[in-house]
Amino acid sequence: MTSHIERRRFLKVSAGLAATGYFAGVAPAQEQVQPADRIRVAIIGVNGQGTWNLNEVEKSGLAEIVALCDVDVPRSDGVRKRFPKAAFFEDYRQMLEKQKDIQAVLIATPDHHHAIPAVLAIRAGKHVYCEKPLAHSVHEVRAMMEAAARNKVVTQMGTQIHAGDNYRRVVEIVQSRALGPVRRVHVWCERRPDAMHLAENRDQKPPQGLNYDLWLGPAPLRSYPPYRLSARGVHFDWRWWWDYGGGVLADMACHFMDLPHWALNLRHPTTVAAQGRVSYKGDNEMPDLLQVEYEYPARGNAPPVHLTWYHGQRGPDLEGKVTYNGFTSGVLFEGEKGNLVANYGAYRLLPEDRFKDFTPPKPTIARSPGHHREWLIAIQSGGATTCNFDYSGALSETVLLGNVAYRAGNIKFQYDAKTGRIANNRDAERWLRREYRKGWTL
Repeated sequence: MTSHIERRRFLKVSAGLAATGYFAGVAPAQEQVQPADRIRVAIIGVNGQGTWNLNEVEKSGLAEIVALCDVDVPRSDGVRKRFPKAAFFEDYRQMLEKQKDIQAVLIATPDHHHAIPAVLAIRAGKHVYCEKPLAHSVHEVRAMMEAAARNKVVTQMGTQIHAGDNYRRVVEIVQSRALGPVRRVHVWCERRPDAMHLAENRDQKPPQGLNYDLWLGPAPLRSYPPYRLSARGVHFDWRWWWDYGGGVLADMACHFMDLPHWALNLRHPTTVAAQGRVSYKGDNEMPDLLQVEYEYPARGNAPPVHLTWYHGQRGPDLEGKVTYNGFTSGVLFEGEKGNLVANYGAYRLLPEDRFKDFTPPKPTIARSPGHHREWLIAIQSGGATTCNFDYSGALSETVLLGNVAYRAGNIKFQYDAKTGRIANNRDAERWLRREYRKGWTL
């Protein structure tokens, strides 16, 4: 049965969606919104993932793009031509200070630029959509959560698969207790950092039109390029270096760990342990193989949960010996009555002969109008989103704690979510936050 906590979240979101008719798989025709009623949105980071986000916001029919911000001017030419009426900025601080008509901000920058524009926008009363993970450090995530709660703006993290029907059906099955109580979960992603494939680069001049100083922003000052580059360059490879990203765990775990967090009403772990290794040679310390153990407390009548994250293999085993056909990345729920393995688009109940006559529970979770559209509808209605910063902040914080455990020396620590402190290892606490370069503050 759905917990009281999850039911309250569901009802709150449903109230905001009720007027549009998005319930139980019934999607009405898209309503027409007059230009004067459209939400005035600014996009920070308009290329790559930012372009996709921008397209989703535009096709919603609920928003007007009034400002664009990106540190790479030539790369942004195409988007600027599409939106000639939108003001263009290189520095989001100037954009938020000068352009007063912005109502909502979408952030699709590298991780090290998530928290600062988000907090600035929230403090200015603007609604915020931010890509996953919410921030580069645990401290930043908590600052974003606190700012959003204090200023009561509508927030959404970019875990787009949360809007898919498959995740909703899995949540319903797990919460129907068809598997019985679930105490064990495995989550894995086959992806590995691409750093072992990068070419060596000497000091160069930044490409013409790239404001490299602004690209670095709060990160340490380094000559260009700040690391070895693949053909995809500075705009993608940042995720394999600690100054700017958090590797596969930060890049992908919010998508996959979202499912057990949602289905089991998980929030913060009480202990975190990590073991990983770097298999390639070079100047990078990002683990291409990583296993993180999270232990969560009981929630009401639900038992404690032990969740393990793995990346770098095609199954829940760093040695690569355990796999599930068709699920090279996925989630495995182990219940007293059976198991369920799922990925973005499919699920399978195991053992299959035990569930051959299984009838899924009747859908009870509202069909999403679309991840971005959900955010915009909530802004219009004064409602909430399913991936607001309260829910997504706890998820992002948990994910990033895995990197803290690895960077602190492959250790296990006790975590106090109330204070945001590590109880039994003060040395590990330095990895909960980062220092900002002079001129940058949160």
